[in-house]
Formats: sequence, C-alpha cells, structure tokens
Amino acid sequence: MKRFGVSLPEDLAKAVEKLSEELGTTRSAVVAQAVSNFLSAYSQHLKDGHRCMGAVLAITKGVEDVNEALERYRELIVNFSHMHVEGKCVSVFVVYGDGKKIGEFLMAISERADKAYFTPLE
Repeated sequence: MKRFGVSLPEDLAKAVEKLSEELGTTRSAVVAQAVSNFLSAYSQHLKDGHRCMGAVLAITKGVEDVNEALERYRELIVNFSHMHVEGKCVSVFVVYGDGKKIGEFLMAISERADKAYFTPLE
C-alpha cells in the first residue's frame, strides 16, 4: 500500500467523507475505488499513440472558464456546442486525435469546470 496526499475541493472532500460513512468504509477505500474506475474507463483511450474519438462535456459558470483550454487544444476539437441551463454553462466538445492529447484536454477542462466528463465514441 502506498500513501500520498491528495487535495480535493471542499465539497468533493465532504462528499467522499459522507459516502465513506454511509458505506462503513474509509475515505481511502472510496478514493481508491473512484481512481480504479477512472483508470479502467479511460486507460485504453487516453494514451499516447492511440487515435481516439470522444465527447467531453463540461459544466461551468461561464464559457470563459474553459476558453484557454479550448484555444490550446483547438486541433483536437471537431465540433463544439454551448448552451445555458439553469444558470450553468454546458459545453460539449467532440474531439478526435491522439488519446494522450485528449486526456490532457480533459484534465485542463476538469481543472476549470464544476464537472467534466469524457465518453469514448469509438
């Protein structure tokens, strides 16, 4: 077992704490399961040299929150849609290219969004 520190936004840390209490387990077990699921879902798609098509969904307070990532990874973005729903900005990016670059784009979006998701499309 390897130990290391992880910083989480306050609301996410509270959600992990609450879920661990409800499940009668440790925060570490909850985080380990979440990381395992993330790695399992993405490891085949978001790797160097793999050509990948997918969709990235981002929920933000404003599209300007993701503009820098949008510009930096423009070559990956095949199509982009933006809408407003109940005071939130919802952006959907259809991406195609190197899986590692798509993973970098997802992480850049995740750092700025309230929520971000990747779904492989092939």
